[in-house]
Amino acid sequence: MRSDPSVILRTVLADGAVAGHAAVSGPPSEREVTYVIGRAHRGQGIGTAALTELVELEPVRPLHADAGADNAGSLRVLVKCGFIVTGRSRCFARARDEDIDQGGDTGCR
Repeated sequence: MRSDPSVILRTVLADGAVAGHAAVSGPPSEREVTYVIGRAHRGQGIGTAALTELVELEPVRPLHADAGADNAGSLRVLVKCGFIVTGRSRCFARARDEDIDQGGDTGCR
């Protein structure tokens, strides 16, 4: 993924420390954002700031994202950054090693 020139991948810093990462990838018709903010840095606006900057770097619209239906913080970040919930689905989440409900595919501005 890091060698693909169409991928935008950024390390998220907070006070000089690595707080997570944010990326945009996929073909033009299915560009998707993803981000991870470490637990110690959540709830401080870092995810919103990182995603706002990432969205500004990517000219292609629409952008898509997914978040677990039970991940209210991530869903708030997406909405603050202009994403709109367009549906719900169920999928396998590798990080949780189980099927989860997704809060919805979202499209941006």
